[in-house]
Amino acid sequence: MRVATSAAAVNLADESLTADRLPESEWLALADEWMAKGDFRLALRAMYLAALNHLSARELVSLRRWKSGLDYRRELARRARSKPNLPPAFSRGVAIFEQGWYGQHEVDRAMAESLVNDFNEMRTYAK
Repeated sequence: MRVATSAAAVNLADESLTADRLPESEWLALADEWMAKGDFRLALRAMYLAALNHLSARELVSLRRWKSGLDYRRELARRARSKPNLPPAFSRGVAIFEQGWYGQHEVDRAMAESLVNDFNEMRTYAK
């Protein structure tokens, strides 16, 4: 599925898509758009990319196409030692994303809203 944005057409299903492709605000707008359409799986993906973009902008992770959620969690744990609440909030969000994106079950609104809450908490701690 393709979504037109002001920056470019983005295929959220593309596994090679990286969080630096769009600014955080556009990832969040895409997440809102897919939530409104009821495609919670694509909304999860956009929220995850927004979170990575947020952390990268604060130099808490380095974006790389080959990195997994585990790689980002480990890197954040190393770089955010002075922010002890940040890694757990991010880890909870990554777990929800990976369950929804790679899992074999339907992603529902409650799952997406839980991810929103975890990533909002993460943003608070990343300041």
